[in-house]
Amino acid sequence: MQKYFGFIVALDDYSQFYRTNKELIESISKKFEKIYVINVYHLKLRDKSGVIKNDDIFPKNFQCINFFSSKDFLKFFKNKFFVAIQYLDKNPDFFRIFFLIKLAKIKNIMIMNLGNFGLSRTVDFNSKYIFAFKHYYTKGFYKLFRILTILNIFPKIDILFETNTELINSINNGYLKKIERKFPFLKLSYFQKIEKVNSLFYDQYLTSKTIENHENKKNILLVDVPIDHLDRTAREGPVEESIKESYYRDLSHFLTRLSEILNMDVIVGLHPSSKNVDKFFTKLNLSKKRTIDLIPDSEIIVVTHSSLISMLALYKKKIISIRSKYMGKFHTELSNNYSNSLNLFTLNIDKELNFEKEFILNKLELAIKEYDTHIRNYVKVDGENLSHDTIIKKIKNTYFF
Repeated sequence: MQKYFGFIVALDDYSQFYRTNKELIESISKKFEKIYVINVYHLKLRDKSGVIKNDDIFPKNFQCINFFSSKDFLKFFKNKFFVAIQYLDKNPDFFRIFFLIKLAKIKNIMIMNLGNFGLSRTVDFNSKYIFAFKHYYTKGFYKLFRILTILNIFPKIDILFETNTELINSINNGYLKKIERKFPFLKLSYFQKIEKVNSLFYDQYLTSKTIENHENKKNILLVDVPIDHLDRTAREGPVEESIKESYYRDLSHFLTRLSEILNMDVIVGLHPSSKNVDKFFTKLNLSKKRTIDLIPDSEIIVVTHSSLISMLALYKKKIISIRSKYMGKFHTELSNNYSNSLNLFTLNIDKELNFEKEFILNKLELAIKEYDTHIRNYVKVDGENLSHDTIIKKIKNTYFF
């Protein structure tokens, strides 16, 4: 039986998917003769109208195929040994698709190598916002999804490429894996095989110029995370404009005061989704560059939480973790996770900043000594290997030998 390889996605626009996975896509293009992009967007339960955009963004040996019926999907995969990297959510919109993947006997691969603290797979109930219906729909069916995978109605993940060593250990030591070790034929665990792989941020670190080649300016960089980020509002409801304004006013004052104490310029790296907040930073330097490109040349980073924190740790940047009464539960808990993991120096922007320069710098230097543990657990877990090299090698050795 001929073997095939590709991706399974549900997208109406390929551009963001390509940008996010550019290095992996280009590496796969060089290692496989032909790659399929299987788009099941029109097989979703909801929100499936519209024309697929930017299907010409991939390398020439990629072929995008859109499916409009279950019959056509199964017909395409008949008598094919197909290995696919899957990017699908686990809510009812995708239940029919998972059932079809199971019927088609597709080998399922998942990649989780951001090297950050992931969000909960189940509902985060908030008594102050009980009408979070979109959040309930997105997260509330995960346990049903898992039951259906255990019953072999939905497919399991044949190979998971994961960076988080704590999560790997948790899965491998879970009760389902323990049952499988006694009764291997049962195959109850969702992740059948787990391979360690370095974080995407370590890839970027390896392929960028060494830090000595950067100017390393005496700048303070704000890595902005919107106070009204969708992940927060989905759980806690809309953020009132007065709260948003109070937060950014306090933040601007904090940054100005920090600049005065440390005698450093402040660069503001706004998140792309931050709207109408420029007015709060008129006395500071608003950059139009990508925040990730501002990191190597900055000395001190101010942040609540961000997946970029792993890159900050790699570059041994001095990190100030900020808090505010306006942040809400979601932002605060995620910020605490990063602070605890890296032992970060934490400051409350609601209060006046009156610390001396030497005190702040000493606190920041002490925290840097704790970074290596975080890097070993969440960022660099596979030697000096680029993640896409490891992923392609493992897939080829497993299925295309």
